[in-house]
Amino acid sequence: MKYISVILLLVGINCSCSDWLDVKPSDRISEETAFSTVAGFEEALNGIYVELNSDALYGRSLSCEFVEMLAQRYAIAEESKSNYAIADFEYDGSVAKSKIQSIWQKAYNLIANANLLLRNCELHREVLTDDYYHLCKGEALALRGMLHFDLFRLFGPVYGRDSVATSIPYYKEFALEVNPSLSGVAFMQSVIDDLTQAENELENDPIITYGIAGNPKNSFFQYRHLRLNYYAIQALLARVWMYRGVNDKAMEYAQKVIGIHETLFPWVDDLAVGGNGNIPDRMFSSELLFSLQHLNRNSIFTSLFDAQNLKLQTSLLIPRWDVVREVFRQNQSDYRYKYFLSSSADFAGVNYAVFDRYQGQDSLYNQMIPMLRISEMYMIAAEVAEKKEEALEYLNILRNNRGLRALPEGYYSQVDSYLEEEWLRELYGEGQLFFYYKRKMKTEIRSAYDPYGTKKISTYKYVLPVPDGETQYN
Repeated sequence: MKYISVILLLVGINCSCSDWLDVKPSDRISEETAFSTVAGFEEALNGIYVELNSDALYGRSLSCEFVEMLAQRYAIAEESKSNYAIADFEYDGSVAKSKIQSIWQKAYNLIANANLLLRNCELHREVLTDDYYHLCKGEALALRGMLHFDLFRLFGPVYGRDSVATSIPYYKEFALEVNPSLSGVAFMQSVIDDLTQAENELENDPIITYGIAGNPKNSFFQYRHLRLNYYAIQALLARVWMYRGVNDKAMEYAQKVIGIHETLFPWVDDLAVGGNGNIPDRMFSSELLFSLQHLNRNSIFTSLFDAQNLKLQTSLLIPRWDVVREVFRQNQSDYRYKYFLSSSADFAGVNYAVFDRYQGQDSLYNQMIPMLRISEMYMIAAEVAEKKEEALEYLNILRNNRGLRALPEGYYSQVDSYLEEEWLRELYGEGQLFFYYKRKMKTEIRSAYDPYGTKKISTYKYVLPVPDGETQYN
């Protein structure tokens, strides 16, 4: 496949919301020219996907690094003062502030680019055939909704408790004016509106007819699992509705995806994950409803997790071996334990597990950054099911496909605790556990240092501070 690694920079890539006011008249000419051809629309949309891989977003901070530190995934050395402070929910240090500001700026910048694309879908409708129009519009809407939602999960209030509290701005247009902040309820409704409209726009997504390979006659309509496709949007809606606490809608969308996944997104098997003599598929790639393609993903491993990098001993992100064993109940048949947490290293007399899921770059699945996977749909369905028998059935399907035995009927009353264990195991290094804790309003979460201990967290620590200089505009 071929991605054009160019993003339409009609707003500066490092701008804040307030900097949008600096757009010059010459940019109007650039915008007119950029969207005068189909290729211009392709480059603009592809560019947003490429930039999602940035360190500030899913290439690091919102996947395996910053939010996973907050979720206590790693036993960070005290000598690594900045990271240690972040894992202790201290957000006022210079490194923490820099990371938070980068997330804010980059996400809103890409939202601005999505809005430019959406505007030009209408202004230059004559340039686009119907299939291009609906695909570009649908994916841009989905990207806008997804980015806003993740900003909300970071900077917005604890929804189940403070849903009417003021949150952050939602941008539905590229405009020179700065939008006011919305209440949590209004913000979440805007996310749902965008994603629902995106679902409607993509009702003829090539993935429905051709599968994840897409339309073989046009490269822009191929590799649909590397785009926000029709089913990925439905999965995102399941995630959003559950976060909002509307269980019936969360179940509706989870079941829509579960209903088609065996055909398009089948469970991995033990041999495929292990490589069977070839390159191991540590990302469980067949199950990914949506992933990014990061051409230099191995750099994430070498800079954050590689135990051979002795210069970074004190700043490596490594879990304690005894904590990992307890999380997985020492079950060596669990695919997740066996294939990306089974190796170990000793530092200063302590045994650590090496998280090697992001290692390798010699195949497509070793370039993937996971964004949405089918297993999350089973966890959502298990959580929102009205009957414990049904919840246990969904949970057992997931367990069976991770090399674990099914829980017997007598475990109905323990479904919730076993389900929480799966949230701990399943999305390791994917940036979702902190949001699970926030949604559940947990005041104690699993410790990164004690296999049987917990760490206290005040619920206000789930709300990241809006970066300095932004509050005056919101």
